[in-house]
Amino acid sequence: MKLTLDVLFNDPNVFKAVIDRSMATQQDEIFWKRYLEFEETKSRVFKAYLGTVTGVTAGSIIDRNSNKPIRERKGLGSGYGEVAYLGDRYQMDNDRLDMIKSLIDKFNSSRTSEQASAMNAIIDYIIDDVRQIRLAPHKRMDIVVGDLRSDGRASVSLADNPQGITLLDMELPVKRITPTAGDKPNFITYLKQQIEALRPTMGRFSVMEMTRSTFTKNIVGSGEFQNTYKMILSGSQVALAGGLITDTMANQVFAGIGLPPIRIIDDMVAMPDGTSKPIFKDDRITLLPQDKLGKMMWHEPYEISDPVPNKTYTRLEGGMWTSNWRTEEGRFMEYGAEWIPNFTAPNKIAIFDLSTMNA
Repeated sequence: MKLTLDVLFNDPNVFKAVIDRSMATQQDEIFWKRYLEFEETKSRVFKAYLGTVTGVTAGSIIDRNSNKPIRERKGLGSGYGEVAYLGDRYQMDNDRLDMIKSLIDKFNSSRTSEQASAMNAIIDYIIDDVRQIRLAPHKRMDIVVGDLRSDGRASVSLADNPQGITLLDMELPVKRITPTAGDKPNFITYLKQQIEALRPTMGRFSVMEMTRSTFTKNIVGSGEFQNTYKMILSGSQVALAGGLITDTMANQVFAGIGLPPIRIIDDMVAMPDGTSKPIFKDDRITLLPQDKLGKMMWHEPYEISDPVPNKTYTRLEGGMWTSNWRTEEGRFMEYGAEWIPNFTAPNKIAIFDLSTMNA
């Protein structure tokens, strides 16, 4: 078979092989999958336990000439969720396509024994384009799920979504606790007392999540930890004095006084403007009942049942699709997905907001 640009991008088997290669060599972790699993919903609106859910989202669109639709924004009553529409479009301009054509020409002129190496060169050249469209909605959900876990709220708006308008606004009925400056000197005792007070109604917590900055400022950096608990670490006092204590070392102390273990969340997601965004807010401590918190609800996008002519579609997990097509400006790749996180028991999550205490 003679390889051409059209075959490379439009033959479902060839393009699927490129996607499979991208997945096999993936270095990026999908963070939200630590907490949620995909589950299909046949209706875009479904019964949920989200508390307050408003809005519909669309993913950012990278190319300014794209015409990906922006969905209407509407409010939903408490107790119902609606899947969010995510989509991005990426352009491969003619210069980039010309380079791919050169690699294809090399493949076609190669001996059979050399074609595997020539094909790998083509795949290596376009694999990042495929990686971008395949992982973009997952990275958006990493941010949304991280915001929900660390703040009980999540939104996507003009500031971090180039297409503009407010696209998603969610709030969970979590337990919110706001310590004051007076609680700071003995914060670990305060934390222990609050957790014990919550136990009759919320049960036991399996883990405390926080950023490394919060861990340093409010746990090992607290006077109470230094003065009361460091003796438990015995030989680790040198590390403590140097600020090198780890969450594992702190958990040795906390296990003895009945506190849940600490999990440090330092994960970042690259944003369209070139910056990186933490997926967990600073000055927050979140107590979770277990690691698995619910489902990532997905709905089959309408375009799958009514495909656009001359576009080649590839299906991925969670009902997601990718496609590509050619215009005089270049070749475009895009994806579509309809997802929303559904926390099954958000009222069993407690969030300590330390911003007032740390002000």
